[in-house]
Amino acid sequence: MRKLPKNNNDFTSLFVRITTGFLMLHLHGLRKITSGYERWEKLGRTITDLIQLDSLAIPLGFMASLSESVFAFFIMIGFYTRISTFFLAFTMIVAFSKHLFSDGLKSGEMALIYLILCIIIYILGPGKFSIDRLIKK
Repeated sequence: MRKLPKNNNDFTSLFVRITTGFLMLHLHGLRKITSGYERWEKLGRTITDLIQLDSLAIPLGFMASLSESVFAFFIMIGFYTRISTFFLAFTMIVAFSKHLFSDGLKSGEMALIYLILCIIIYILGPGKFSIDRLIKK
């Protein structure tokens, strides 16, 4: 049986980080971070309806937008990877919950897939090909 090279996890981490970060940033994050207060408030209402703190809708919506844009970019380049992944995963938990309770599992499929990818990235870590690794040296 052939042994895999030790750096296989580094290439896996790189591939998953770049793919996840790019797709999240390009397909979701840029549109949300640039849309402004009305969109942030709508996004924030997802969680403020649960916790009954309406005044936090805009800040929480902005944080969700930040997770899907800036933190997705950080994940892509491997900068503060685990922290960024944690925030994006939390955002995906909220998004998945919203879809699950309103429209069922099929509606929340994309958020669930991103959540799973975030868990994988968190477990693998940034890998050798990351800014985190350069900073660590």
